[in-house]
Amino acid sequence: MMFKRSTGMAHLSKWLLLTAFLLGVVAKVQAAEPTDSPFAENSKALVVPLFQSKSLQLRKPVTRISVGSPDIADILILRSTQIYVIGKDLGTTNVLLWDKNDDLVASISVEVTHDLESLKSKLNQLLPDEPIEVYSAQRSLVLRGTVSNLAAMAAALSVAEGYLADVQTAVDATEFDQSASDFTGEVINLMQVGGGQQVMLEVKVAEINREELKRLDAQFNAIGGTGNWTWGGVNGGAVFPGGDVANAFLPSTPTIQQAGLFGQFLSNSFEFNFAIDAAREKGLAKILAEPTLTTLTGQEAEFLSGGEFPIPVPRGDDGITVEFKEFGVGLRFLPVVLGSGKINFKLNVSVSQIVNSNSLGLSDENSTSSFIVPSLTRRSAAVTLELNDGQTMGIAGLINEQLREVVSKFPGLGGLPVLGGLFRSQEFINNESELVILVTPRLAKPLEGEISLPTDGFVEPSDLEFYLLGRTEGKTRNSKVVRTSTPSGGAGVEENFGHQVDEQQ
Repeated sequence: MMFKRSTGMAHLSKWLLLTAFLLGVVAKVQAAEPTDSPFAENSKALVVPLFQSKSLQLRKPVTRISVGSPDIADILILRSTQIYVIGKDLGTTNVLLWDKNDDLVASISVEVTHDLESLKSKLNQLLPDEPIEVYSAQRSLVLRGTVSNLAAMAAALSVAEGYLADVQTAVDATEFDQSASDFTGEVINLMQVGGGQQVMLEVKVAEINREELKRLDAQFNAIGGTGNWTWGGVNGGAVFPGGDVANAFLPSTPTIQQAGLFGQFLSNSFEFNFAIDAAREKGLAKILAEPTLTTLTGQEAEFLSGGEFPIPVPRGDDGITVEFKEFGVGLRFLPVVLGSGKINFKLNVSVSQIVNSNSLGLSDENSTSSFIVPSLTRRSAAVTLELNDGQTMGIAGLINEQLREVVSKFPGLGGLPVLGGLFRSQEFINNESELVILVTPRLAKPLEGEISLPTDGFVEPSDLEFYLLGRTEGKTRNSKVVRTSTPSGGAGVEENFGHQVDEQQ
């Protein structure tokens, strides 16, 4: 019994010793754990805005501090457990902290950036509906996000550039011994424009000219002679007396330009010729141009349907060179899609034609060659507008009326009734013109599926149709209507447009 009791006491002593050893190890491990060490807490990166400060509270007192680059940030110890960080220049540096035993207790990475919160607040205040993200990349600012239009993007870039310029001014005002080029930065644009950004501009130029002409011109000459006398009269010609009577009237024969009456009386001693030139004309001219042009927002587009004619230009001793002048229907516009479906665009439209009147003739003194430079009639307009998608506005209009009356008569005799008509000529000209230019901007999308063309309905005539029937287009049983329309799915514009070829019955 005594032996068993001693054995049990021995086992109990072993277990007590083992337990005490384990408790001692745990205590040492717990004592070694850095629960109160600021190194674990302050090992994160610290972001400080430029020219601003932040304070950092430490759990363990520090007595010594080291800054990697004092030009980036300035570190002050306010108390043994609190440091004060001031951002002096854009960039990154690190801070090391030691305690009184020269043990490293903290390593802090400091990054001095732009005041992004202030910039974000300004962008949110000015552009509340635009989700724009702002980042700092060393000395540059980065803007990212999807904006609704180019105007919002331009505004955000302008604000960021102004903010960057203010920072640059503040940096230049400091007394750092660094060159100005070290402080340069830029705004990096990573923003994208969402939504429909292709603009189709429809322009209609409609002009009509009316002209009315009335003309009545009486011309006559008479000559007679008896003995040594020769006498006569003339209206609309010249008389050369002397010689044969017929030869005397050859240079002054009355003429009729278009329509009229003429007559002649001839005897041995007297000759009388007369001509009445009378005309009444009415003219009508219609001009309709409908150019359509599509381009991306912010990009200029140009369209010309017409041609060029040569103009000789003297080059001194080098002779004459040739330059070309454009004419026809020209269109140039620059659209910018704004918010809420509005479209701002600059437009320049012109319609010019070659006319024979007022042409200029040029000749070379050293040769017998000559040049004829035609003249142009031109209607143009240059405007800046802001319209909603599908709205139409007239940008130019003209109503022009010209009236001219001319009466030429012989004094006294031209005022006589009936007979006075032989001694006067009169002309009446009346010109009227009306012009209007309409523009319609639309947000356009690509068409989907098969596209019909204006030439799809053309059928080449056969020999029978061309020679015997005089047709310029053939006729088939399956003639079709060619129309470009809006397919389902929202592509294109919201109406029918294009050309139509109807079936000939």
